[in-house]
Parts: sequence; C-alpha cells; structure tokens
Amino acid sequence: MAELLASNTSKYDFLSVVSQGELTAFSNPLAEIDFTNTGVTKDGVCSLADSLNWSVEVIAQSLNTTSSMLIRHRSKRLNRQLSDKALDIAKLGQFGVKYFGNIENFNCWLDTPILLFNGEPPRRYMNSIRGRELIKQAVNKLKYSYIAL
Repeated sequence: MAELLASNTSKYDFLSVVSQGELTAFSNPLAEIDFTNTGVTKDGVCSLADSLNWSVEVIAQSLNTTSSMLIRHRSKRLNRQLSDKALDIAKLGQFGVKYFGNIENFNCWLDTPILLFNGEPPRRYMNSIRGRELIKQAVNKLKYSYIAL
C-alpha cells in the first residue's frame, strides 16, 4: 500500500517537474525558499505546463507574465516572485490532481463556472495568491463535503 501511495505521489510530483528535480513533494519548506532565491528556470515552468496539460499561454497567465517571456531564453531563471508563484502553482496542481484523480478531471473542474467564484471558472483566479488559496479551499470543501459548488 505504501508503495502504491509513493508511486502515485511521484507520478504527479509537479514540484519536481518545475524545479527540474531539485525539489520534491517531500522537500523541506526551507529548501523551497532557498530554491526560489536561485529561481525556477523558464524551461522548468514550460515542463510544468506540459505536465499539467496547459499551454504556455495558460501558465503565463497564471504567473501574471507573458508567454513570449517564458519562451525566450528558456535556460534563464525567473525572479524570486515568479519562482514563488511557479512553486505554488505546482503544489496546487498536485493537490488538485490528488483529489480529482487525474489531470484531465482537475483541468475540467478549473474551467467549469462555479458559484463560489461568482459564476467564473476557478482558473480565472489562479494568477493571485488569494485566488490560489480560494481554489485550494474550494477543493477542500469538496473533499470534506462542506458544500456543493
């Protein structure tokens, strides 16, 4: 059973994807902070987009940047703020996929209008810290059957 859990978690270890193996879902939070100081590479962000079945445009919108900035000089590192957002999105992706069972179901839910988000799809709010917190809270409400969204 523990092996199945470990293989399921590593299958969707988006933190490892975005950090290109330097971090994992089990990394120490201090290691994450150190990594944001170094910076996520643009290539790592593009790999995260691929892993989540998102386009570069969608991940760029989630980071509040442009797709052309992500595509240019893919080996360059993002600044601390964008790196922090990228890690946060990776963690949210992992959290969502774990609840919904697969990437397709999570993406479908992100694109479905929900009353809790004023009839907008949750993905619309992914570009802010508070929006990502609300998305996580909404998934937790589903998980623990607090409300029907």
